[in-house]
Amino acid sequence: MSHKNADEYQTLGEILNRSGYGFYFLIASASAQQEVAARYEGANVAFYDYKKEQKAYTFAALDVFIDANPAAKAYFLLNFQLAVQSEGDIAKLNFSRDMLSRREKNIIFCLTPRADDALARSAFDFYSFIKLKLYFEDEPSGAAPEPSYSGAGFDLSRGLESELQIDFTRSPRELLAQAIALTNQAGRLSKEYRYSDARAVLEKALEIRETILGNEHPDTASAYNSIGDTYADSGYYPKALSRYEKALDIFTKTLGFEHPDTAATYSNIAYVYYRQGDYVTALTWYDKALSFYERVMGAFHPDTAAVYHNIARVYYRQGDYPAALAWYQKSLDIREKVLGKDHPDTAATYHNIARVYDSLGDYPQALAWFHKALLIREKTLGVSHPDTASVYHDAALVYEHQGDYPQALAGLKKALNIRENLLGAEHPETAASYNRIGLLYYRQGNYPMALELLEKALSIRENLLGAEHPFTAHTYDNIAQIYGRTGDYPQALTLYQKALAIYEKTLGAFHPDTAATCNNIALIYSRQEDYPQALAWYQKALAIREKTLGAEHPATADTYLNIANVYNCQEKYPLALTWYQKALVICEKTLGAEHLKTVAIYNNLAAVYDHQGDYPKALELYDKSYSIYLRALGNTHPHTIETKTSLETAYRNAGRD
Repeated sequence: MSHKNADEYQTLGEILNRSGYGFYFLIASASAQQEVAARYEGANVAFYDYKKEQKAYTFAALDVFIDANPAAKAYFLLNFQLAVQSEGDIAKLNFSRDMLSRREKNIIFCLTPRADDALARSAFDFYSFIKLKLYFEDEPSGAAPEPSYSGAGFDLSRGLESELQIDFTRSPRELLAQAIALTNQAGRLSKEYRYSDARAVLEKALEIRETILGNEHPDTASAYNSIGDTYADSGYYPKALSRYEKALDIFTKTLGFEHPDTAATYSNIAYVYYRQGDYVTALTWYDKALSFYERVMGAFHPDTAAVYHNIARVYYRQGDYPAALAWYQKSLDIREKVLGKDHPDTAATYHNIARVYDSLGDYPQALAWFHKALLIREKTLGVSHPDTASVYHDAALVYEHQGDYPQALAGLKKALNIRENLLGAEHPETAASYNRIGLLYYRQGNYPMALELLEKALSIRENLLGAEHPFTAHTYDNIAQIYGRTGDYPQALTLYQKALAIYEKTLGAFHPDTAATCNNIALIYSRQEDYPQALAWYQKALAIREKTLGAEHPATADTYLNIANVYNCQEKYPLALTWYQKALVICEKTLGAEHLKTVAIYNNLAAVYDHQGDYPKALELYDKSYSIYLRALGNTHPHTIETKTSLETAYRNAGRD
């Protein structure tokens, strides 16, 4: 055996022993490929020989072959040069790259040097996924030694510290194979949400690559990208950004601006800015990625669909719901056709379309889309997966908006249990659960429990996202509502003003979240009986909501209702009735006659009729409100108690003690 082949066999053995999955090229003549295959007969590997099959490449055939050998540690595709002899064959190979990668198998493509040269020129998309090439020379006659493959997996049971010792006296080939094995192991650790362990493994892979390949090699850049992923998944966005920027600097220097790895890093950087609430910068980076994918991959490629999806998420956060729906639909058209309707990526688009409909107040449509997403995620990911938890969480918000608090709380607690177990208590998604459950307790009148959970959420968000992130502002806003309800108006105004400053800076003056905070500030002034200030802030909120949400949205109805309340307090009853009626028309149409927002309007209309001396109408509406509150909230809720008191007062005013 040549010295070169001895090194290559050791490298191949390292890959098979240590690597979890990936694509590799074994470059050799047809006879040398057969010699390599002979050395691994009896090992736990499978062979597909295109010379024997006499077929061109198709994903379907390879898919069947893998399914027929599910326990194999690796799949050798012999004489692959015969499978990709036409432009059509190469196009199929390019297009099936992601589907093949999702099988998460160790696949070794055995082909001649000439075929390798041809694929490097024409299979650009597929070629970018090759992790390592091994070059085998024709063997001279004589016995071949046993291969180094033993079938053992990469075992961390002895602990990371002992397993991650790097022996730099080994050959560069062996060390680079170990770096690949470490990277794949880190991927498995990340799937188990062990992000700090994954990062420790990846740092070792980076150390190997920097030592052997240098600081400006594409594989070194890939290591930085992978480390950035672990920080992003953990919610440490500044650290993620620094790693992504290092990767981008190397990729652009070594691969150029027009390369899939460079474009993927654009998307990674965009994602960090999106999570940090810098939506304008996020869109700029997503546009850079999209320009490459549409031009090189084509408009109907899964990677292009992913960028469409991510751009839609940014528009959703900016409150531009029509634009969000349009971009989600572009993504969905591709994903349903290319990936299928039962694919997790398709489910992600269903999920986010549901969120848009929820924000638009179309709750039946929202629940229908959430149901589609949930069926796929429970089937493909399981009931205890963070993505499944996200559906439980977001669907619960629809029930909350419909006033079904028990159903909402059940869904939110399911999501929280998954997130605490898998992601930990100090994670942005866990904070989102604390925040939302706290807000639901507030709506149910349980202010101590609400404040406890909201302060937990605030601590996590300030630590991970910073004090000027929109999600942090959401929590300021929610805590302020509790202080406002319990009568601490100065503290409430302080927190509302902090939230408003963040929203105006990060989201703009005409955003639904900005409007909500203007509305809440007005409510505090109203409770302090500063009615001119209250009306000024309500009018500011109304202008934003009518422009961004429309005149028939439930949130717009909230502002109509609040303006009516101010006129009611000022004893301007005709004006109050006009605004109450405007709110009632919307709420009965969009929410139904027994929704709690609708009931609040019945209650307030009853108060106006009571003040005007129209007791029959007042009693009818108070009685209607009290009956609904009693069924929905119970007899100890503040709304129920207040309405019962008002009903009793109205009876006395009408002379019906």
